[in-house]
Amino acid sequence: MKNILLLSSLLFFGFHIWGQQTQIVDFKSIDTYIQLDTIQKSVIGKQNLKFKILKDTKEVYLNARNFENIELIDSNSKIKLELASSKIIFKGNFKNNQDYQVSFTYQTTPKKALYFWGWNEKNTDTNHPNHKQIWTQGQGKYTSNWLPSIDDMNDKIKFNLHIEFDSKYQVAANGKLISKETQGNHSIWHYQMEKPMSSYLVALAIGDYSITNEKSKNGTVLANYIYSSRKEHYDTTYFSNEEIFDFIEESIGVPYPWQGAYKQVPVRDFIYAGMENTCCTLFSDQFIVDKNEFEDFNYCNVNAHELTHQWFGNLITETDSNHHWLHEGFATFYALKAEKKLFGSDYYWFKLYENAELLEAQNAQGSSMPLISLKGNSLNYYQRGAWAIVALENLIGEVYLKKCVQKFLTDYAYQNVTTNDFLKVVIEVTGKDINEYTSKWLYGVDFPSAEALEILKQSQFIKDFLSLAGQRTQPFAGKEVVLSKALDFPINSYIGSEAVEQLINSDLSNPRVIALIKKAFESHDPQVEKTLAISLTSIPETLKTQFEKLLESPSIDTKKEALYNLWNNFECCKFSYLISTNKIKGENQNNFRCLWLVLALNTEGFSIDERQTFFKELNNYTATNHSIKTRESAIHFLQLIDSYNDQSLINLSKGTTHPDWRFSKFCTNTIKKLISTKRYRNRFVNLKEHLPLKVSNLLNL
Repeated sequence: MKNILLLSSLLFFGFHIWGQQTQIVDFKSIDTYIQLDTIQKSVIGKQNLKFKILKDTKEVYLNARNFENIELIDSNSKIKLELASSKIIFKGNFKNNQDYQVSFTYQTTPKKALYFWGWNEKNTDTNHPNHKQIWTQGQGKYTSNWLPSIDDMNDKIKFNLHIEFDSKYQVAANGKLISKETQGNHSIWHYQMEKPMSSYLVALAIGDYSITNEKSKNGTVLANYIYSSRKEHYDTTYFSNEEIFDFIEESIGVPYPWQGAYKQVPVRDFIYAGMENTCCTLFSDQFIVDKNEFEDFNYCNVNAHELTHQWFGNLITETDSNHHWLHEGFATFYALKAEKKLFGSDYYWFKLYENAELLEAQNAQGSSMPLISLKGNSLNYYQRGAWAIVALENLIGEVYLKKCVQKFLTDYAYQNVTTNDFLKVVIEVTGKDINEYTSKWLYGVDFPSAEALEILKQSQFIKDFLSLAGQRTQPFAGKEVVLSKALDFPINSYIGSEAVEQLINSDLSNPRVIALIKKAFESHDPQVEKTLAISLTSIPETLKTQFEKLLESPSIDTKKEALYNLWNNFECCKFSYLISTNKIKGENQNNFRCLWLVLALNTEGFSIDERQTFFKELNNYTATNHSIKTRESAIHFLQLIDSYNDQSLINLSKGTTHPDWRFSKFCTNTIKKLISTKRYRNRFVNLKEHLPLKVSNLLNL
């Protein structure tokens, strides 16, 4: 009975927030023909809308933000259109249980949610590709900025997109590619959804891509897009792609629920790591990596996470953000399970441990909140959500969890759901009393750290790691044997890294400490080497030779940290370090090269004739055709050496209007700091004709 009362209260709360229009009208399908103007950055569209009235009404609406030139084409009844600031209102004498159809044209210049990149860019870095692209991002920004649709995720609709564009580019969108018709130098791609979905999941992406088709065990075509200029990095970018798909599908126990190919498309300047648009995941091109970058940064987790959303988020969709953990918790959980298969059990348990540490820190700060919350942060929805599923699996067993997931997804397919719906299935399938579970893991304010620790201790590896971590406060003499054992072959990456951290915090003048650090170097474990490169900031002369070998590491990050610490410790060898690493660059994140340039510029007497070239190159990395990470790195280093040229100040200003709020905030704060000085304020004033309005406002121009 307590279970029923608990679930009923949640059901009422979820229903109360439900958008009102969903009780009046059911939008069945939206069929849209669009043309995209890369000069004006605008959309011209023609839409055919079909809907069914559920209750007599005089008007219904679609969300349409900042649209113009709305014109009715035809309809099967007397319907009039009215354009409001954020809606297209359809007025008429609409009767219950009647179907209606209306067609109209529209035009809009989206301020967000659809982005044009590289088409009219000036002053780009000519040494770096300027990928011309168009892509969308509806979640949190709303598809209604470019496509008349419904912002309320509780209204699921069948979408068809007809997209006209230059034939030399590839166009990807939701659903099955029905046809591609070429007319002159333009083509029309027709993508069709057979099943309904929420409007925020509508997507398109356009660019110069090469496409490789793989196939899952169950026959789903996996269409993987990559830049035509980066085809040699396909295998490292889409590492174990088929294996990931098959594992997620098998683990969930419900076949991939959408018609047509599952498409994955990398895009430039993406706002997030990835976005699970139905059948068409978009992800940041930062994940296009070579074999060396793979050691530091790869697509595997994001690949599995966004794929899981095709079930959790797309097949079933939350009614509101109270239940957002159903999307992100399950996606995080299954992605960790996929990585466990790829990278081993220790990897899985250590990630759970790290997430538990973050959640416990949130407890300590007094900023924890229940998992079911309208105002949860990403740590809550993602990491705590995943932990809640780990705890449920621990309670009911892996077999029963799979049965619960199968029934939940099958019973509520293509519908909106609440946590209540999922818990009802768990009770029905298992017959268990889950009150204690729900009170601790879903409704409790603090993350259940003690319970999480008991689950973690099921792993012998975690027991061993925690035992070693418990030695942190002990003097070296009391733990020398334990640390030495931790570095024995075959070394465990996580335990070895913990041992290194403790050694570096010991007395580095002690030859026995140095001997164990040398033992760590001899392991040649990539993670241990990275820990050494990052943590050993004061390098004893006796470790100089070993540390120099880190410059040959396959990891770009390890090389970067090693170069900086070597340059900082050994004045006599600065020239040789710079010469030996002069050719190292990353394909996407040129953090290493930016650091190298700053060190070269700050090394007296080094390449005197090339200093202006170095300075120009560093400034060029702020150009808009570089990745956000590269631009941010270059801006940071230019600030450190106080060496912006006019173009890099203009590029910095452009960053303040970037759709990625983190980068925009970084650029804005950097400018605020610069203009606090008279010299830079005057420089910005002199550049005012090149500055966006946001920066002019900061200057009060």
